[in-house]
Amino acid sequence: MGQTWDSAIKEQLLRVDELMNDSIASGQPELTEICGHILASGGKRMRPGICILAFMASGGEDPEKVIKMATAFELIHSATLIHDDINDDSELRRGTLTAHRKYTVPKAIIAGDYLFVQGFRLGGSMDETVINSIADACNAMAEGEFIQSDHERKAGTPIEVYRRIIEGKTARPIEAGARVGSYLAGGDSFMIEAMGGYGLNIGLAFQIADDILDVVGDLSATGKIPGIDIYEGKPTLPIIMAMEDEKVGSRVSEIFAKKVKTDSDVQEALELIRSTDVVERCKTFAREYAQEAKDFLEGVPDSEYRDSLLILADYVVERNL
Repeated sequence: MGQTWDSAIKEQLLRVDELMNDSIASGQPELTEICGHILASGGKRMRPGICILAFMASGGEDPEKVIKMATAFELIHSATLIHDDINDDSELRRGTLTAHRKYTVPKAIIAGDYLFVQGFRLGGSMDETVINSIADACNAMAEGEFIQSDHERKAGTPIEVYRRIIEGKTARPIEAGARVGSYLAGGDSFMIEAMGGYGLNIGLAFQIADDILDVVGDLSATGKIPGIDIYEGKPTLPIIMAMEDEKVGSRVSEIFAKKVKTDSDVQEALELIRSTDVVERCKTFAREYAQEAKDFLEGVPDSEYRDSLLILADYVVERNL
């Protein structure tokens, strides 16, 4: 079997999982259970993985120096997942019942706050540069969430607004993790900028690919009910481009703008989007961002960790597409 994006850091990612489990241990068993529930649905740990790979690719020798920071970013990210699911009243997260549906909204909110605190507890032991990077990433996530909220169910949302949303909610936190990883390794300004540019663009590519899967994916593969973005009125790239289409745009816009949508509405919108070339055009966008991410690694010394970052760039846009 060939190298996968995480094969060089599997041991370090296991350490991240161990540290996360240690961090969520509480004197209140149900709080620990809720936090464990959300961490278990967190996917392949791409965000801490990028932080660790950036550290190692920048010449870092002792991964223990970055594991605490990578864990902090993942805990904070997990907290945002709880809050996102509550805002959207989502039923499933990667095929698993969301925390607020399983444990009630008030308890899920408390669990999300607890994860934020535990993340900052780990990151707070670092220097001011690192702390500011975490804070800036959290600010970007909040601002992206507000922009998205302001454009829910709004037909005619510009693509540039969509980019601002995904940059804030997804790409900036990944960029911060990559920058911090390189910084902790003692990377020079070139290395830190290279890893930051990689992280930003891989985040944009990842989110576009994720939004494509909302149109063409299936529940068994993605853990996400197809069409949920249409149902919730989130302006994603496939939806925005479909609303601009001469043939189907007016009907997709009509469905998207409806406050209350039926299952048949959502299925109709999905079929209309699939009948166009929108999905292929969106894939092109994702691949262009992935290529830009790889371009930032030019000049970075060859290593298995640099190779892993290159493999990851291809993986995020080709998974199940």
